[in-house]
Amino acid sequence: MHSDSTITPRNRLWTPWRMAYVGGTAREPGCVFCNRLAASDDSRSLILHRGRHAFIILNLYPYNTGHLMVVPHAHVQDPSELDPETQAEMAALIGNLTALLRRVLGCAGFNIGMNIGDAAGAGIAEHLHQHIVPRWVGDANFMPILSSTKVLPELLAATYGKIRAEIARDISGAGDAKVIAFVGDTPALVVEGSALPVVALESGRAVWKSVLDAFSGDFDELSILGWAGHFGTGKDEDTIPALAIRALTPRGGPQARRLLAHDDLASLSNADREIVQRALDRIAP
Repeated sequence: MHSDSTITPRNRLWTPWRMAYVGGTAREPGCVFCNRLAASDDSRSLILHRGRHAFIILNLYPYNTGHLMVVPHAHVQDPSELDPETQAEMAALIGNLTALLRRVLGCAGFNIGMNIGDAAGAGIAEHLHQHIVPRWVGDANFMPILSSTKVLPELLAATYGKIRAEIARDISGAGDAKVIAFVGDTPALVVEGSALPVVALESGRAVWKSVLDAFSGDFDELSILGWAGHFGTGKDEDTIPALAIRALTPRGGPQARRLLAHDDLASLSNADREIVQRALDRIAP
């Protein structure tokens, strides 16, 4: 666990906006983590990766952008109840995630740890989980103190897409990523010939950055919308990552690129149509 030798108002991450969750009375039946693990739609559940003994999930009520949790499959309350295999897998996942999050988010450090039991401040005390909170210099600014508001730089869907794409690239060894580029507020997306664009990934550079780099010469404004691959993480090791982006103000890119209306997808392959439909259903602007 990372710890600060001196805790001051400047470096304490105070989060009053989380009281809606911590103090709320409307909780879903059963265990939140077990419910997510039993569901098949990992993107809706915010699950980023499923291991043999543990999984990675994005926090719905983050302390900071990219706040993840590593959770054992086993429904236990204390580390002493974990078998050695689960302990080893959780440690390995955490070690891999710190390097990955630095690459994806450019964070300067982390808070890593567990709150064990209600008295320690655990929000879900019945199911052990380890927090990984990315940190930046000065990220605990005046906004939470004056207005009980945490300003996050992007929506959860975008953060999820960036991290999921990176994990998928790491476990699959993919050298490319598929892109669903929605153009402004128009009902159109970018295609190359009769297929969705495929972007070559640069070694050591985050997937999402390589994707935006590939379109930066064609559009003035670009942003990540979210993950557009399979809903379940089980197929991530066999398929290339897929991200949806929003592109504004086209400049007129390569001749092979053209715009295709959302209602004119028949020219695409079945696989590409499925990807576009997933993006339209979940994250289209």
